[in-house]
Amino acid sequence: MNIRLRLAREEDYPLTMAWRSNPLVYKGFYQQEEPLIWEGHIAWYGSRNKDWRSFIVIYEERPVGCITIGQLDHWQPEIGWYIGEVSLWGKGVGREAVNLGLEYLKSLGYESCHTTILKDNMRSLQLAKSLGFKESGDARDGEIWVVIQLGEQE
Repeated sequence: MNIRLRLAREEDYPLTMAWRSNPLVYKGFYQQEEPLIWEGHIAWYGSRNKDWRSFIVIYEERPVGCITIGQLDHWQPEIGWYIGEVSLWGKGVGREAVNLGLEYLKSLGYESCHTTILKDNMRSLQLAKSLGFKESGDARDGEIWVVIQLGEQE
């Protein structure tokens, strides 16, 4: 599959806002219940410190989603993902993109990482489990904390 990651750039912000404003996409986010407003979207990017990376998922030479990697100053960083092009859901694009994010973390020397997934977000939960993430308990209200030992993903 022809997928790669590249660091997000400012010119990507309108596209990522459009993806994150799609109700099919944002229903999988913890805090977002309504479409974004531009100022809030830009403020989110501005709130990320040097220990966060936002990557654009490139599939067949076009941007289709995001991988976020954060808490690089911790012993166990966090990974997040979404494919904004919903026509690609279920076609392996997300799986390959998350694998690339996990490989990036391994290349930095991390042995594990985590994410939190809404309990009713079955697509993301199935994807995480298929990659080797294991449930580790409850996170915030309505979320599951899942962890993967890098090198054990499929």
